[in-house]
Amino acid sequence: MLNEIKSMLGQMIIIGIRGTSKDDAKAFFELYDEIPVGGIILYDQNVTTNPWTSHNIINPHQLKVFIEALQLNSKVPLLIGVDQEGGNVNRLKSTYGFPQFMSWGELGRINNLKTTNEHSTLMAKTLSKCGFNLNFAPVLDLRVNEDSFISHQDRAFSKEAEEVTKHAQVFNEVHLKNNIIPVCKHFPGQGSASADAHEDFIDVTDSWNKSEIVPYKELINKGSIKAIMTSHVINKKLDENLPATLSSRVLNDLLKEEMGFNGVVISDDPSMGAISKYYDLKETLLLMIHAGVDMFCFGNNLNYDPNLLKRVFKILVELFEENQINENHIYQSYKKITSLKKLIHIIE
Repeated sequence: MLNEIKSMLGQMIIIGIRGTSKDDAKAFFELYDEIPVGGIILYDQNVTTNPWTSHNIINPHQLKVFIEALQLNSKVPLLIGVDQEGGNVNRLKSTYGFPQFMSWGELGRINNLKTTNEHSTLMAKTLSKCGFNLNFAPVLDLRVNEDSFISHQDRAFSKEAEEVTKHAQVFNEVHLKNNIIPVCKHFPGQGSASADAHEDFIDVTDSWNKSEIVPYKELINKGSIKAIMTSHVINKKLDENLPATLSSRVLNDLLKEEMGFNGVVISDDPSMGAISKYYDLKETLLLMIHAGVDMFCFGNNLNYDPNLLKRVFKILVELFEENQINENHIYQSYKKITSLKKLIHIIE
């Protein structure tokens, strides 16, 4: 019974790792043999070194070999994800030998569905060729504040919810056609936020408005969203006490019950200052599970911790043994994660 629970708990974890080679992939799974992780997120740069050094991605051939080795050494087929929005959030850079990918904001200024389709197709095919099956994009945040962190990075498509919806639908459909799960983000919207959640919490209570969830509503109704990433914003209009990632009101009540989303909810990195400065790891995991988060995405790149995966897994098992989370919670998430993997044909 406990082994079965452990298998399901492992599937709820997406972890960032170090390494670039077949040997690195093998070593990772030998070290964490008892933890059947659900997914791995890859980065191009190790941001803990000065200057930054290569993290996982060096060139197309190396990356393909590395991802193949990760899948080969994992007991359960993996979701292998990357932040590939284009522009400033672009892990597959042209300097490494990949095609040039413009920002989502640039596509918004062009505002042509044919261009979005062509660009998204090139992106999805490039990701698929490398072995990725999960892309943490598109950004559905509205460009409602030109001084926001998202706008400064040119990551928001438009201030018009209708335009964002139309182009995100194209992006999603093209990715799914190429067996890549697109992860729409950052729910319930951080386009108005002037600060950066990597550093500290962001309060959007006075700047957020309901139009920011319209793209999610529309795309959920069209069946175009299979996975959503949460935001760490505080929005007292939705929950007076908790940031969205930890809020049952935002995720269970609004996103799932009211808006009808039944796909996979993935947390933005809980190691970001917006969460980690105010909640310890055990409290964070407990709140996320009760809020309705299905997968926890720990990039483990901002502040690298070689023991992070073991710590997260140990706490999850403890929470179950202490009856703070129940089997049904775990099983419901596991079932959704399994359905996602079936959708892209990595499991039968």
